[in-house]
Amino acid sequence: MSFNFQKDVENLEKLFESLNIKTEVLPDQGYVDLVEAAEKFCKDDELADASMSVFVLMGHGNDKSEIAAADGWTIKTEDIIDLFDDRSCPNLKGKPKWFIFQVMK
Repeated sequence: MSFNFQKDVENLEKLFESLNIKTEVLPDQGYVDLVEAAEKFCKDDELADASMSVFVLMGHGNDKSEIAAADGWTIKTEDIIDLFDDRSCPNLKGKPKWFIFQVMK
């Protein structure tokens, strides 16, 4: 079975836009860039006005709990979720946080 990440990205963008959810697509991020982007997202002051957040990470991997960044380094999904704790992401404290991880072998 082949997967078309680009089509999935387009479909998610359309869905989120129809729900008035602000979207930003960052394709082909290396490990460091991926972690920095997630940390930047967590510190975004606009989140204070948000009622929820959705964080989508798509990539390849051999394990559903790890995703390979564009440079081949892997990141655990648990480590991404941990970035969104109340201390690291105070503007989302007490708000729903949805995580979507799409991992393809």
